[in-house]
Amino acid sequence: MAFTLQIKKKGLFGSKQIDMEKLLDRCCLNYGSDNDFHVLQEGEQNGDSVILYNPSRIGRGIYFNADSSGVLELSYNIPTTAAEISDFIHVAKEIADQLKKVDMYCVEEEREYTVSQLAENQPAMVQFSLDTLHEFCRNDFELYMLTLAMWPVAMDKSQVEKFTDCRNLEEFEQMLHDMQNLDVYYASPGLMRNKADGKILAVYTLTEECESIFPKAADGFLNLDDIKIDEGLVRFYIYSEQRFMDGMYSYDKFISYMMEHGAEPYDAGHVLLPSVTKEEIEEMVREIM
Repeated sequence: MAFTLQIKKKGLFGSKQIDMEKLLDRCCLNYGSDNDFHVLQEGEQNGDSVILYNPSRIGRGIYFNADSSGVLELSYNIPTTAAEISDFIHVAKEIADQLKKVDMYCVEEEREYTVSQLAENQPAMVQFSLDTLHEFCRNDFELYMLTLAMWPVAMDKSQVEKFTDCRNLEEFEQMLHDMQNLDVYYASPGLMRNKADGKILAVYTLTEECESIFPKAADGFLNLDDIKIDEGLVRFYIYSEQRFMDGMYSYDKFISYMMEHGAEPYDAGHVLLPSVTKEEIEEMVREIM
């Protein structure tokens, strides 16, 4: 579920293009683009689109697209945080200020908005996000998946129970920020097909001296194509020597080993791995061969 604004310039005067550097500065936002696994590539863009986020209160990300059609698209996911809704309205206002005169149309509500109407509607937008969070958390899912600005998060029932009847979005907002405000590598696999037997392999890379988030299972990533993984493998990159170690190893053995050597829970489907030295990687390889 989303709230999507289509914004079109009207009139002959004023700028016809958005000054993104100015927008980012005035709205205090950073940007990036999603890869195939919904992991943000910071500072990159995907064609004409980017994901905007506030580094001081990271939420689910604001989608921004400015293609050659002349219609800008701005949207946020629901449920989201009150801070992100405020940022969204700030971005819409900045776009209107730069283009001077615009038409704004909400796709989901099938109605037009002005900047002032958006601001007036902000409490209702926050309340709807809160109501949607309650509804989401009251479902009986095995995992409660949310795509966030930086990467996806998977929660279990015990983690979402406190949000089934929360009075506001403050704790939800803090949780999302804390889970993303980490200087870590979020592991995404390289997918390949084994020529010998046609099996689909998910190959992960652990880098020396790099704290990382890895899925507990090799197929524990969010991907649009619903690809069935036949086998998970891991390889090791020695950053200090700018080289890969020879060989690839069982992903299951790798995770089991790390669970016994300092890994901590991150979410329902992932673990946070401590940074490991070259010598510790070599010791691991000897154990999991």
